[in-house]
Amino acid sequence: MHFKDLLVPLFAVSAAAAPPAVGDPKKGCDALAKKHPSSVFFPGTARYDFENESTSWLGPACIFTPQTSEDVSFAIKTVSQHKVKFAIRGGGAMPMDNAANIGSEGILIANTNLTQMEISEDHSLVSVGAGIKWPRLYAYLDQFGVTANGIRMGDVGVIGYLLGGGIGFYSYEHGLSSVGVESFECVLADGKLVKASLTENSDLFWALRGGGNNYCHVTRANIRTLDIPSIRAAPVSYGGPEIQDRYIQSLVEFARYGDIDPKASMEGQIRWVPSRGDDLFFDAFIFTSGDEASPPGLQNFTAPVLPPTRGNLTTTTMGTWANQFPYDTDKGNRKIFHFFSIPAETRAMEICLEKYYEVVRPLGALDGFFTAFSIMPITKHVINQSVVNGGSPVGLDENSAPSLWLVESPSWANAADDATVYKAHEEANAKINEALAAEGFEPLAFVYLSDASKAQLDDVFPSYGEENVKKLQAIRNKYDPKSVFTNLQPGGAKVAHVEL
Repeated sequence: MHFKDLLVPLFAVSAAAAPPAVGDPKKGCDALAKKHPSSVFFPGTARYDFENESTSWLGPACIFTPQTSEDVSFAIKTVSQHKVKFAIRGGGAMPMDNAANIGSEGILIANTNLTQMEISEDHSLVSVGAGIKWPRLYAYLDQFGVTANGIRMGDVGVIGYLLGGGIGFYSYEHGLSSVGVESFECVLADGKLVKASLTENSDLFWALRGGGNNYCHVTRANIRTLDIPSIRAAPVSYGGPEIQDRYIQSLVEFARYGDIDPKASMEGQIRWVPSRGDDLFFDAFIFTSGDEASPPGLQNFTAPVLPPTRGNLTTTTMGTWANQFPYDTDKGNRKIFHFFSIPAETRAMEICLEKYYEVVRPLGALDGFFTAFSIMPITKHVINQSVVNGGSPVGLDENSAPSLWLVESPSWANAADDATVYKAHEEANAKINEALAAEGFEPLAFVYLSDASKAQLDDVFPSYGEENVKKLQAIRNKYDPKSVFTNLQPGGAKVAHVEL
């Protein structure tokens, strides 16, 4: 998981074809303000500052906060008519310029007010507006004794997470979170409000389960609930370098053998906080929805194999769990993500740690710098369960498991240090790839959309496989023939830019 931070420009991104000429954002703002005067905010107002700060100080020409799906329809028709650039913000968690905010050349459509939540009479489905974040949804579902296959923790929007595929605690039993979606409500580029499901606009439905922001503005999702009233979970710490070997071996064994207990889940965190010294800290989030006193899937992350120095499994609910963490502790810091996946091999993980920290150690002198590796062990069951209910375009290959998904997430205080951090991470990742290859390992092709760096955006969709890319491109051409969500919404990975 990752905390919400101010968005910052990332290191170099590969060039794409120049977009067509765009219009004056003032005309779009004026049209929105005329129709919805109480929902449009301009620079210099308190609400503008609040909405802008919630994602990144990029400074859009204006910010529109729709109240209904019909308001969204008007907004999309307006930006399309005036050819105005725009960004859409749900949770605003992706640390990348234009992904959840935009500069003065465009309009930010902030889903802040689309916060409807409604559960079905039998509690099997929950309808969720585009402004809802996972902690709030989990808390809502607690009162009905159910939950949903969503994020482990984090101040992350529900819709954006699902559009990236989504992986969380329940994915080890139920697959990617997006396959738990029953339907989406979305606004197309012409302003038409449509439903996408297995029976209506089924091609669009498939594309939205991992195809990102290329197709429409999703205003609502209907999500299947899980009949799980309580869980046991804990943030745990294990210590420093003295337990590194056992910790890494436990990660590898979870990826290899975790299918024996799909109700168990974990995410590793290897952190370096220079203000606390040179040592790495080895932590994890461990979880089970099963009834066993000693979950077999977590035996390698509990005593006696790997006794925590802090934290023990505690019975709780997803709502209580997700809302206990202070998500704004490093708000205001700069941050980037970088994703890669490797075979579940002990030596491969050791190489990643060695080469990464060999390069980034000098960054410890920068004001506010700290960094972490998040490690998600991926079992074959995760992949097999991700093709149910119509599947998704993500294209995970069973032969790629067991594997480890890794995310680098450095954070630092000052914009003046951006170039230094970007350069170091480019160098670190080049050295990781070189060292892996030298010892016979190869990073896996898959790139997870929600954790990709800006430099990786052109690699996301090719990692889904050629057949899926062709389908995604054809669906994009069908539902957005004028390329509104490609050319006027510049942020995120663009499937139209993939050359086959």
